[in-house]
Amino acid sequence: MVETPEWKSLSMKKYFFSLVCMAGVLTLCTLAGCRLRSGDAALSGALPAEGNAMYYWRTTLQLDSTERAFLRKHHVGRLYVKFFDVVSDERRGLMPVATLRFKDAVPEGVEVVPTVFIVENCLRDTLGRLAERVVTRVVKMCQVNGIKDVKELQVDCDWTLRSREKYFTLLSDMRRLLEKHGMRLSATIRLHQLSQPAPPVDYGALMVYNTADPRKLTDHNPILDIRDVQPYIARLKGYPLPLATAYPLFEWRMLFNGTRFNRFLYGERPTLRLTTDTIVCWRSEVSEILRAKAAIEKRRADASHLIILYHLDKQFISNYSSEDYEKILNR
Repeated sequence: MVETPEWKSLSMKKYFFSLVCMAGVLTLCTLAGCRLRSGDAALSGALPAEGNAMYYWRTTLQLDSTERAFLRKHHVGRLYVKFFDVVSDERRGLMPVATLRFKDAVPEGVEVVPTVFIVENCLRDTLGRLAERVVTRVVKMCQVNGIKDVKELQVDCDWTLRSREKYFTLLSDMRRLLEKHGMRLSATIRLHQLSQPAPPVDYGALMVYNTADPRKLTDHNPILDIRDVQPYIARLKGYPLPLATAYPLFEWRMLFNGTRFNRFLYGERPTLRLTTDTIVCWRSEVSEILRAKAAIEKRRADASHLIILYHLDKQFISNYSSEDYEKILNR
C-alpha cells in the first residue's frame, strides 16, 4: 500500500499545537511504542463491562443538548465513534476517507471506542502495512484530540467467504499491534457472517439491522424484520465468540421510479414525476426490535450483556419514548 498524505493528515493546525505541547515526549517514543493507557494488557475473549452503548456514525463529533441528555438519561457509558473509512482508490491504493472532525469534547464518563469501517473491496488489494497504518492513525487521532483511556478499537467490514482469509489476517496483525497499547480488538458481525468461522478478535458486535435489501420493494422492513432474522439466529448458540448486540434506531427514505430503486434521500426534496415516482419510508419498529431481542436472548442470554444502539442522532432518538428505550435496554 502506498503511503499517502491522507494517512498522516488529521487536522494539521491542532496537530502542530500538540507537537509543541508534547515536545520531548514524542521524541522519546514512537507511536507504535507509546501506550494510550497504563496497566493491564488487552482483555482476551471477553466483553467489556455490562452496560449501554451507542454508535456515533457522523463525520463531525458535535453533540447537542438533546443527545447529551439522552446519554445521561439512559446511562450510555460507551460510544463507538467512527474515526474514518478505508477505501480503495484506483490511483492511490488503499486510503482513509470521511475522517472525523472533532468539534466537541466527549461527555465526561463516556468511554470512546474508535471504530474504522473498511470497504470490502479493499480486501482484493495487496494489504501491505494496512494494519500498522490503521492502528497508528487511530492512536494519533486519539492523542491529538485528547481522547484518553482508550481500551479498544473496533473494525466494521462486510466481509464474505471470498475475502475472509485476508480480512482475518488483517485482524490478527491489528490485534498484535493493539496489544502494545493495552487495547482489545472487536469487530462487527453481520447475520450472514454467523455461518462462517469467528474472526480473530476479542468479541463481536452482532448487527441486528440491515436485514434485507432496501433497493427491493417488498413488505419486509429492510432495516429489521424478524422473518429475515430467524434463519440466522439458530447459529448463535454455538458461535464461539463473546457477542454484544446492536439494534437500529434509524430510518430510511428512498426514491423509486416505478419499482426501480433510484436513490436514498438524505434531507433533500426530490422533483417527482407524480405518475411514476414513489417515496418509500422505513423506520425501525420497537415491536420488531423487541421480537428480535427476545429471540436472540433465548439462544444467547449473554448477548444482552452489552447492548449497542445505532446510532446517536437527535433526528432518530426523538422517534421513540423513554419507555421504549427502557424496554430495549432492559436486561
